[in-house]
Amino acid sequence: MNLLLSPRAWLQAALLPAVLGAALSVQASDLVGLAFPVSDVQVSASVAGLVQRISVRPGQLVKPGDLLLELDNATQQVELRRRTVLLDDDSELQTARVRLAALTDLLQMTELVANKSQSVSKEELVKARLEKATAEGRLLQLVAQKARERVELEQAQLELQQRNVRAPMAGVVVDVPMDVGEWAKPGDVMVRLADISQVELRLNMPQTAAASFRVGARVVARFEAGSAQVQATGLVNFVSPLADSASGLVDVRIRFANPNGRIRPGAKAVIRGVAASS
Repeated sequence: MNLLLSPRAWLQAALLPAVLGAALSVQASDLVGLAFPVSDVQVSASVAGLVQRISVRPGQLVKPGDLLLELDNATQQVELRRRTVLLDDDSELQTARVRLAALTDLLQMTELVANKSQSVSKEELVKARLEKATAEGRLLQLVAQKARERVELEQAQLELQQRNVRAPMAGVVVDVPMDVGEWAKPGDVMVRLADISQVELRLNMPQTAAASFRVGARVVARFEAGSAQVQATGLVNFVSPLADSASGLVDVRIRFANPNGRIRPGAKAVIRGVAASS
């Protein structure tokens, strides 16, 4: 084997003899490639924690937002309840409002008496005004405190939500490498999801063959399916503008609808001839 071949060239060279011995019959002019899922995602959590519950199993179909796995969240639950109690308790705020209203009325009466008679000293008037201003300042402080408590409650809710690992897309569960009771770190793969509603056939072909392919062109391919074959028509969605410097091969990708999952990602496929006009 030429050790200087790129990984793509090596894949092309390795696939052809393997396909020759498989269910697909291949002629010298055929082009051979592999099917890949359009999305293959390794889902992880953004926080560390102990795996508390696993809600899915390999082979299960999930929708975006479905719960995949839970980390231990007892501490976050307690903090959320504490923050909720603090926000709901507005007794001090209500008392401050009542006090301000009373001091406002008292100041108005004091000023009225001061204007009509000399029975109220200047010192008493200043004191009433100062008490009202102090009450206003305290009320503003409590309002700001409630705003902070609301933000802190939202933060506690977010921290609790981060303990739940949810599906970022629709797909099928390929693997669940975590077990209940296992410690997970941020970035650890917890669930692997694949979207197989479409598959992408990837081929590395000579430049002379690639010249016949255009983005949007229709292509018929035959895919391995056990002892049988699946024939499907797809659209070219990528033709690399570059050729591999070692092998001279060009990366071409063709997308096929796969609503019933008949095409298994990882299966080999053969294209006979060139792409048809779109």
